[in-house]
This record gives sequence, C-alpha cells and structure tokens, in this order.
Amino acid sequence: MSVVRVLVVNKFFHPRAGAETSFLQTRRLLLDRGHEVIDFAMQHRANLPSPYEQFFAPNRSYDTDRPVAKRAVDATSSVYSPSARRALGRLLDAHRPDVAHLHNIYHQLTLSIVDELARRRIPTVLTMHDWKLACPAYTLFTEGKPCRRCPSGSLSSVVRHRCVKSSAPASAIAATEAWIAKRRGSYGKVQRFIAPSRFAVDVAALGGIASRRVAHVPNFLPDDEMHIQTRDRDAGPRLVYAGRLDETKGIRNLLRAFAQVRVPASLRIAGRGPLEGEVRAAAARDQRISYLGVLSRAELYEELEGGRAVVLPSLYEDNGPLIILEAQARAKAMIVTDRGGPPEFVRHDETGLVVDPLRLDDLTAAMERLAGDRELAARLGASAAQDVRREHSAARHYELLTKVYEDAQSEVM
Repeated sequence: MSVVRVLVVNKFFHPRAGAETSFLQTRRLLLDRGHEVIDFAMQHRANLPSPYEQFFAPNRSYDTDRPVAKRAVDATSSVYSPSARRALGRLLDAHRPDVAHLHNIYHQLTLSIVDELARRRIPTVLTMHDWKLACPAYTLFTEGKPCRRCPSGSLSSVVRHRCVKSSAPASAIAATEAWIAKRRGSYGKVQRFIAPSRFAVDVAALGGIASRRVAHVPNFLPDDEMHIQTRDRDAGPRLVYAGRLDETKGIRNLLRAFAQVRVPASLRIAGRGPLEGEVRAAAARDQRISYLGVLSRAELYEELEGGRAVVLPSLYEDNGPLIILEAQARAKAMIVTDRGGPPEFVRHDETGLVVDPLRLDDLTAAMERLAGDRELAARLGASAAQDVRREHSAARHYELLTKVYEDAQSEVM
C-alpha cells in the first residue's frame, strides 16, 4: 500500500510553539522523502509561503479587545467552524490526498474538518500534541494538581472549576466543544492517533480511544539538528528554562527553588505567558536570574549550547516536549519532574535528574548538583546525546509514521 499524497493540517502555518515546530518538521520530512504534501491551515500574516494558501481557512482571532458581537461569533466558530470546513472542501475538490495528518486544529479550524474528511472517506491521522481529547482544558490539571474529573465524570467539572483561563464563559465554551465532539462522534472518525509519549497512549484511553487505534511514535529531530557538533561550550554554572510561563509548567516552583540555591549558579528563562510579570520581578530581585523573553530558534539553540543543564519543572503531566530532544542533541543534562511523558526521555542519574515537582528541596538540590559539578553534567549530557540519536532520528520516525498512514488507509479501503 502506497501513501504518496499527504494532507498536513495545522491551524498555524508558521513557527510558534512546540506543536508548530513538530508540524513543520514532519512536513519537511515528508517532502524530503519524495511525498506530495498538501497544506491546510488558517490565513495569517506570519504564515510561511505555501502553494495552497489560496485555500486556507479565514483568519480567526480570540483577542479580548475585539468588539463584543465579533467575539460572540468567534466563540461559536471556535466550537465548530463551518467556514473552515468549507475552505477544506474547496481544497479537497482540487487536490485529493491519500491520507490526512492533523496536528493542532482546535478553536481556529475545529473538529468540523474531521467531518469533511470523513464525508469524503479520506483516511485521517491525528497527532496528540496535548490532552484535548480527554480534557476540555487541554491539560488534565486543575487547581494546582493533576485532574481526571472530566474523563471519569462530567464535563460540567470544567465549568465548575473554571479550568480555562479561570473564566466561567471560556470554560463553558470548552465544555460545549467537548460535548459536541462526543455527540457527533468526531474522534470516532479518526482512523489513527499518534502518541508522542507512552503516557499519551494512556491519555488516549482516558478519552475513550481503543488501544488498537493509537500508535506510539516519539518525536524526532531533523538530521541537520541531530548531527551537530557537541563541542563543549559550557559558559559556567548556567541553568536554562525555555517554554511557556504558566502555572502548569512549574514556573513559580522553579523560582522558589532557585532562590534557595547556595552554589554559584545562574538561571536564564526564555518564553512568554501569564507569569511573565513574576519572572521579571524575580529577575529584578535576584541578579543571578535573567529573563530573555521570546527567542528565535537560533537564539534558543545558542542558549542551550551555553547552558550546563536544562530545567523543566512541570507540575502538570507534560507530553514529550521537543526542548528535551533539542537539549539532548546538544549533549545537555536535563532536570525534569516525574510526571507525564518527560521521565520516558530522561533516565535518572544516567542522562539527567528526575525529581518530584512538589519537593522543592529536591529541585533545589538537583540544580545545585548539576550547576556545581561540570563533569557530572557533561557525562549525563553525553549519554543523553547517544540516546536521542538512537531513539529519535528522522529515519526511525519516518518508518513508524508511514506505518501509521498505511494502517489508517486500511481502515477505509
């Protein structure tokens, strides 16, 4: 069975977050392997060039400074978007793929596009970049701790606990979206789900997805990012955090734990999010902390290469963050927490350190240990580089990915 033409779908068609990086890397992988790749996304001024941009869905923004009437229309379209479905229909009238690979589609494109693909009997694959199919709020995390209320109980929990932006209206929209997806059987129209971590396989089960429809396909790095020179560029006892600045990522715990570090060390934080003000304030109080803002990929890689270790202090059960692979490819030791997917990628005392996110003393001790022992950090980082090249190569990912495509095809033949 041959898969030649692949429709790749993501709401943003430009570098933005981890999901977009993964999407664009997968698109490039397919093109490099000789596939015809058909793009579908949302219109946006930052989009990369695409020969299919004339078919892209209308731009949809959820900025709170828009007129109330416009926001009401947008709220309805964030649940189910007829305009996105029509735009995809026009693309499919002109170009029929062998398989469709969906990435980050919620709110701007919505599950409406799954209905259009199903109507045309196009085999469909969805990569789980988050926990949306089991949790209306994406995170399985509420009130400071992991949560299973919605998948094990009622969707009303997301409204009762104001899980989305601490807002009852936003949470109600998310609950409505999840209810409509369940009522329409949206996920039942997807032939295969890709889980970047083994933990994601368990989340799919929470969302009611049968195990036979879920494939564990770890993320990868392109060859030109994997086979880089891992020369020692240690700039001193520098610890690096790069990611979203919010509660789920453990930013407050990171700042509290670092405040207790008593060996020479610095902490460099890159990213954006609702806790940016707290990071700026911490940097103003403590000259060892630097807030770098949002970095380009090149700037991020420069920071990683100069760091002694990379810290991901997540409170929530994260998936398989690309930053782990990007750091490991540069022979950097990791400090991660023992929740979700990250412990699958970091072997304690072999390629990094794994800590309980609620034990601040342990997080402090881990940072002190790596900041204060350059040889240990280098040894763990060298082992990590071996792991990432063995387990997360483009060739291995492509082999697993095309098998998923073929399995999806077999479901609709």
